[in-house]
Parts: sequence; C-alpha cells; structure tokens
Amino acid sequence: AIFAQAVGASGSFPSLHQHFGSAAMAEEKAVTLARVAERAERFDEMRGFMEERVMSGNPLNNEERDMFSAAFKNALSERRHAVRVAVNVAQQEEAEGRSGNKDLALGYKSKVETELTEICTKAVTLLDSHLVPKAATAEDKTFYLKMQGDYYRYAAEFADGDARTTSAQKAEMAYASGMASAAELLAAHPIRLGLALNYSVFQHEVLKETQEAVKTAISALEARNHLGDLADQDQNDAMLTMQLLEDNLNLWQQ
Repeated sequence: AIFAQAVGASGSFPSLHQHFGSAAMAEEKAVTLARVAERAERFDEMRGFMEERVMSGNPLNNEERDMFSAAFKNALSERRHAVRVAVNVAQQEEAEGRSGNKDLALGYKSKVETELTEICTKAVTLLDSHLVPKAATAEDKTFYLKMQGDYYRYAAEFADGDARTTSAQKAEMAYASGMASAAELLAAHPIRLGLALNYSVFQHEVLKETQEAVKTAISALEARNHLGDLADQDQNDAMLTMQLLEDNLNLWQQ
C-alpha cells in the first residue's frame, strides 16, 4: 500500500524535479500573495501567507525575512493602538460618570487584547520552532531572536500577574541570546543596534531597570566609531537607530 501511494497516476514515480518544483512554486505563490496583501494593507492575510512560507521548511531569504517581520508588526500595531484608544475612552467615560459606556470600552479592550495575544503567540511559535533553529548566519539568528524578544515584550505589556512575569522572563532570555549572537556582527550593524535599542526599552519599560537600560544604550552607542565599516545604506540605518538610542538616554538620564 505504501508503494502504491508513492506511484503517480500514470504508474511512474514522480520526478525529483516535479516534487521540488511544486514546493518551490508553493513558496513563490505564498510570497507573491503576501506582497499583494501588503500593498492592500491586509496584514492579517499577509501574516497568514508568510506563515505558509515559513512552514514550507526552507530558510527565508532577506526579503522574505523582512516581509515576515512586517506582516506581524503591522497586524500587531493596529491592535496595540486600538487597546490604547479603548483605555482612553474608558477613562473619559468614567470621568464623565458613564459607567456603562466605560464597561463597554473595557470589554472591547479585552477583545482586542485576545487578538493581540494570539498574534504574539503565533509569532513566537514560528520563531522558536522554525526560524531560530534554522538560522544559518549570525545576522539571521540575531534578527529572529530580537523579534522573539519583541513579541514576548508586547505580550508582557498587556498581561497581568503570572502571565506578565512569564512573558517578561522569556523576552529577557530571547534578548540576552540575541545580544550573544550579535557579538559576531559588526559593532555598528543595524540589526545589532536595533536589538540593543529594543532590549534597552524592554529593560526600562517592562523590567523597570532604567540603569541597566542606560548601560545597554551607552554600550551600543560606542559603535559610533565603527560606522565607516558599513555600506552607505547600512550607515544611514545605523545612524537613525543611534539617534533613537540617544533620545532615550536623554529621557532616562534626566
């Protein structure tokens, strides 16, 4: 029976070209649809197409890696904004004595938070099960560990109690692993600097360890002397990230 299932309808075995060709076509289709969904600003669907691409098993190229990140970031960003709006509405309704409306706003906030948690869970599952283990370069591994830390951080932002503690601990582990991997990159590499930026924000906002955040940011800014090691576009990206690090330092050290 096993032998029969492996034989094509014509009685011959499918060729390797047919097998791998169809897999490659499926990957190309998923990525093409993801591009269309991105242009249409349908980010939940883009996220689904990029999940299909990840599940195909082959490592993502740089464009696909950025598309995977953009799909989840945009799907999450609109919900993070919606949660903040719902909180503001609830506060305003309470201040004006409309407790029923306040409860409705908080109920909506809970609905969106559930969606937000599902997105974060899906992102870290794909990263943990597929992308981080299969990362072939220090750049890829750093990129994915940074993203993993980010999504555990986002989950922690809107969680309470044990759930918040667990997400924060996992974010800390991912960021720390990312910093270790980033040591193999150039000091001013934009991904290395971006990781340091987000890690320092996590230390300040979630862990409430502002002095540690300051140390992380100051250490990253030592890369100023190494900008010349980068290509022009990477230099521009690095300089933008350094400006954000400096802006945060100015706030944290007031």
